[in-house]
Amino acid sequence: MKYRSGAILLCFACFVIATGCWDREELSDRAFDLAASTDLAKDGSYLSAGQFIIPSRVSGKSSDGDPYFIETGSGKTLLDAVQQTRQKLSRIITRGHRRNYYIGEELAKHGIRDMLDGFSRDPGNRIRLDIWVVKGGKGLEALQVHYPLEKIPSVASVKIHRAIGGTTGTSYLDFMMAASEEGSSPTLPVVDIIKGNSPQETIRFYGRAIFNHDYKLVGYLNFVEGAYRQWILRKIAYLDLAEEIPETGGSAGVIIHHFGSSLKSSVSDSDKVKMEVVLTGSGHVSENNTNLNLNNSENLLLVQNEINKKTSEHVLAMITKVQKQYGTDVLGFNHIVNRQHPAAWNRMKGQWDRIFPEIEVNVKVKINLKYVGLVGPPLQYKESEIK
Repeated sequence: MKYRSGAILLCFACFVIATGCWDREELSDRAFDLAASTDLAKDGSYLSAGQFIIPSRVSGKSSDGDPYFIETGSGKTLLDAVQQTRQKLSRIITRGHRRNYYIGEELAKHGIRDMLDGFSRDPGNRIRLDIWVVKGGKGLEALQVHYPLEKIPSVASVKIHRAIGGTTGTSYLDFMMAASEEGSSPTLPVVDIIKGNSPQETIRFYGRAIFNHDYKLVGYLNFVEGAYRQWILRKIAYLDLAEEIPETGGSAGVIIHHFGSSLKSSVSDSDKVKMEVVLTGSGHVSENNTNLNLNNSENLLLVQNEINKKTSEHVLAMITKVQKQYGTDVLGFNHIVNRQHPAAWNRMKGQWDRIFPEIEVNVKVKINLKYVGLVGPPLQYKESEIK
């Protein structure tokens, strides 16, 4: 009887804890913010926008219109702009489902320090958020693009990035970590808005935006350059390359996977730094426009060596661009020196912005081509033309 009374009291306590709506905010009283943007107006004010879901149009086959709408607000500060947006909504904004935040190019050049301060203080912002720079355009324009493959167009950027082998849900966290580390400079993924053969605009993944220590945009890496950077940082899952093979008068394309990278630094007594970068990967031939029969191991080795040579040159060109043109370490070289030469790093860390552009870098790419596809010789050549 004693144990039964205790069990009844325990069950009653569980019911009290488990039931009830503590915050008194029903789902029907919430406006779900799926994506947002911020732009800098000509008068220096902020223009904020949000893409909100219309629940009644999300499910089913309703043809009443888009399952979302966009609302905007402007103000002298970002908080003021958001407040102007709230004044137009009948529901409380909920940002727990927001995945993308677009920043216009003008705002990125002006600097996003103040915006990120508000981000970090607001518990409603997800840590797994992707922030994008809109190259040559405005954040609001990215929200307004209709993407035909997705009901909610704001998810297109994330899915495109994932489909081409990139990492998603990390750019906000990565940016803040890089911005707070000695010697590092932050980056963000980039989209641009283009028109294909049809008049309809679409959104495209462009590459990476490079920021300085003042959180100001200083330049871009295009898609391939950004992929090389991700390779160095071991944050890539897929990459396809095509190179001319001079000995054959044609080109070969390969798809690379299973990436690896190794960085080794040396520091002289005068604090001159050298960096050896070795990038590895395995892959297969996806296109053969040469006259070589790639079932022949010598021919395959010829293509492999040429691709390794040219890719090494391209990676070095990307690193040189970052060093000389932007002068910001977005390659993690500071971490390598810190880990491999801690005493030297203690001397250099306050001068890393001066040292980084002068680092002597050597790059070696080692791609191992394992497969040539279903056929070895190219089908577009006659048998007599094939080597």
